[in-house]
Amino acid sequence: MTRLEGCVTRLGIVRGNIFTGRRLRQSLVVAAGALSLFAGSATAADLPTRKGPPIAPVYVPPPFTWTGFYVGVNAGGAWANGNRNNNGLFPFVGAVPVGTFVPAVASRNGGNNSGFIGGVQAGYNYQFSPGQGFVLGVETDIDWADISRNKNNSVPFGAFTLPTVFPGTVFTASGLGAATRSNNNQYLGTVRLRAGYAWDRFLLFATGGLAYGGVNNNGNGFGAGLIATTAPGSIIPGTATIATVPTNTFIGGATTRSSSTKAGWTLGVGGEYAFTNNWTVKAEYLYANFGSNRNAPGLVLPGVASAFNNRSRSVDVNIVRVGVNYKFW
Repeated sequence: MTRLEGCVTRLGIVRGNIFTGRRLRQSLVVAAGALSLFAGSATAADLPTRKGPPIAPVYVPPPFTWTGFYVGVNAGGAWANGNRNNNGLFPFVGAVPVGTFVPAVASRNGGNNSGFIGGVQAGYNYQFSPGQGFVLGVETDIDWADISRNKNNSVPFGAFTLPTVFPGTVFTASGLGAATRSNNNQYLGTVRLRAGYAWDRFLLFATGGLAYGGVNNNGNGFGAGLIATTAPGSIIPGTATIATVPTNTFIGGATTRSSSTKAGWTLGVGGEYAFTNNWTVKAEYLYANFGSNRNAPGLVLPGVASAFNNRSRSVDVNIVRVGVNYKFW
């Protein structure tokens, strides 16, 4: 090998080593870069994120519903309308006035009396769509009532005779001729349907159905009674005795008492509000009509029909009350 060939050979080896070194350095740079990227990704994964924990779902309560059974108490006031018609011959059938005084033959009067009412109720409602919708239900209640009516009806009349029954006797009032009567409602009850519309916890309703009540009646005759003046030779009223001298006989006014239960109908409106899921408060108005009460006066002469024997009195009551109910689910 010549010197020239040796130089060329050594130059090729050097160039090969340089080329190999360059490739090695490039590989090292690429590897270092990949390692750096991997390390950076791992470090970023360990860093805290800006996002918070997952948000819990918000609880939405179910819509309120009026469906369910309930019981409660109520209290309020009531007033009764007293309209009375007295029709009939006065004082008695077959009476003939003495002198020029003509007795009254009919009278009419009216008046209002009020009092306290309170009791209990129970019922059931069904709401067709919870939250807002129509409500249909039934309710029954029974209340103690303190509604009294006192009537003093002056019935002026003069002396009269009954010639076909008690000839020879003149009848006069021992005091002011008057019919007195008192009534008081012992209790009032209803069985009603309720229909209304609810806006969530507020309910407006109309109601109607059966009404019933207990009534006490106390009545007295005309004033303090009658004085019968019988002429000699005539039969003294109420006896089989013939008067030998002018005879005065006192005929007292009788007293009548009765107790009865009246049935009728009722209509009304009201509103109710649920201040919790179980407790509600309500206010309502009811009108109750029990028809007419017919009775006769308490003064009767033996063998003679009663005066005012066709007396009728309409019985109706207005009720305004509030109440509290507990609703079962």
